[in-house]
Amino acid sequence: MRLTAAVVFLAVPLYGAAADYPERNIVAVVPFAAGSSNDVIARRVSPPLAKALGQQVIVENRPGADGRIGIEVMAKAAPDGHTILFSGGAVALIPALRKNVPWDPARNIQPVAELGTIPYVIAVNPNVPAQNVNTFIKLAAAQPGKLNGSAGGNSSELAIALFRIKTDTRMEIIPYRGTGYAALAVATGEADFAIMDASAWLPFMQSKKVRALAVMGAKRIAAMPDVPTMREAGWTNHDSGAQFGIFTTGGTPMSAVRRLNAEINRIVATPEVTKNFIAIGMEPGGMSAEDFTRRYRADLAMWKDVVARAKIPMTD
Repeated sequence: MRLTAAVVFLAVPLYGAAADYPERNIVAVVPFAAGSSNDVIARRVSPPLAKALGQQVIVENRPGADGRIGIEVMAKAAPDGHTILFSGGAVALIPALRKNVPWDPARNIQPVAELGTIPYVIAVNPNVPAQNVNTFIKLAAAQPGKLNGSAGGNSSELAIALFRIKTDTRMEIIPYRGTGYAALAVATGEADFAIMDASAWLPFMQSKKVRALAVMGAKRIAAMPDVPTMREAGWTNHDSGAQFGIFTTGGTPMSAVRRLNAEINRIVATPEVTKNFIAIGMEPGGMSAEDFTRRYRADLAMWKDVVARAKIPMTD
């Protein structure tokens, strides 16, 4: 999502001397199971990061509770940069969806570096009579509530909610246990459509079990060169996607944060990592820590607004 917001780095006590950072091994928390997008990205970035920093980067999967368990581990760690988090949208979505979050999303989370963005793609079952996104929107508007979308988690559910708001349509949402199950539901006709990252659709597109209608990003993606963007269809300001980044504990000295940011940006820009990211449909990032923090704060505000406008009930 492309929004802006002011950022304030809060004055907090510093722990340890940042000049010698890092002083020991770094724990890289992945808040989802092995094999997830976060996990795949973490295991590609961690080895070159360890080499650059001169310390081991140990990936620890802490799945559960839609990512809350892993995020809490990082948020409550010592604020010295030796615990980092690989996360997609969960870190900004959870405060919008949950009444009781055991960390402060502003004080306890310090964004470090953007890894990249995987634009969401809207795809339908081939039996849905829509060859492009504008036809699909007209179909949804003509038959309010008839079309149903599968959601494989908070991010894909909110992507549909945002789509409904921006297109002034009404579609039902069917929850599934993950994006793989949600994509399969569309491929088998159990659901009419879904809005998810490109990697979920690629296997089904090759077998023509789904039809991709539009990329919800600024430009077409290399993994789906024939799929137009929402902007090409005349819908401006409709970008959405899974933004992956690295975070650390709030209060970490900014010298350590900037050191991490510089090394991560350098790694992401290398030909090997860039090629790996593009292969899974991800556009490599490269923001400063300050710009990435602005983006994170903007996403916090935006998702709270989407949840309120879509009348999605907050849960405990």
